[in-house]
Amino acid sequence: MRRLALTCLALAAALLGCSSGSGPGTGGAPAGLAPTPVPSGSAAAKPQVTFVDRLPIARYSYTADDAAVIESAQQVLTKRCLRTYGITYEPPKRKAETSPSADRRYGLSSASEAARLGYHPDIGPLPAGPDLPEDALRVFYGNRGAEPGSAEKVVYKGREVPRNGCFGQSVAQLAKKYDAPDAAEIARTISTQSYEDSLTDPQVTEAFRNWSACMRSSGFRYASPLEPANNKEFQREVISAKEKETARADVRCKEKTGLLDIWFKAESALQKAEIDKNSETLRKLVTAHRKKTEAARRIVVEG
Repeated sequence: MRRLALTCLALAAALLGCSSGSGPGTGGAPAGLAPTPVPSGSAAAKPQVTFVDRLPIARYSYTADDAAVIESAQQVLTKRCLRTYGITYEPPKRKAETSPSADRRYGLSSASEAARLGYHPDIGPLPAGPDLPEDALRVFYGNRGAEPGSAEKVVYKGREVPRNGCFGQSVAQLAKKYDAPDAAEIARTISTQSYEDSLTDPQVTEAFRNWSACMRSSGFRYASPLEPANNKEFQREVISAKEKETARADVRCKEKTGLLDIWFKAESALQKAEIDKNSETLRKLVTAHRKKTEAARRIVVEG
């Protein structure tokens, strides 16, 4: 149980820098169950539930559009750097977004994913790396992957390459000017601590008990929804019929007991209290994000 909780916390912290802004539910959906649009004609044309981008702390993250602009600016800066080494590089064009995976901050929440994947993550295809020859890739990435503290230097045609390559230098260039690391750390702490504290919220623990009773009625014995994904039997490469059956029951019981909505509301309340205590610092983070996004847009326009 503890291991999965920490995994969720790490995921939440990673997502904090790029999740979309929070907002009220749409279409009359209860809090925490706002549908994410799915392209028309999609085989999985059923709204997915979202949580991370609707929690109060999400207001202090980059929106998905902001993150895309910053990524594009990093690519432009990388292209400029590579050009100084005589390397021609064209950043890959951004692909149209496909149907998003369901939010798993509170474990499984999608009946369709449960039926298809059980507890396995919906990873999708990995993005392609830069289309460059091997020696040029060393200029792109620099000494990335070397042992910490390694003094190894990358040299290309007699010129030393930035330690983290042109790409790493480009990321750092924007970060140094615009990031607010202390404020960002406070936001990350709120995001991770609120999740951990929600596990002991009385309404959440009561919902866990109701969920557990529902699972028993389907023949599955788990004390909390954090447990099934830690079942070693469900961590094998092949997704078994038993795993899918358990996952489907898991989602059904969450829907029957209202667990997801209860959990989301409890964590939202915890976050709001902490945000109020740190409002001045968090406003600085919003300003830093705005300035960085504006700078990124200028870089993209300049090309």
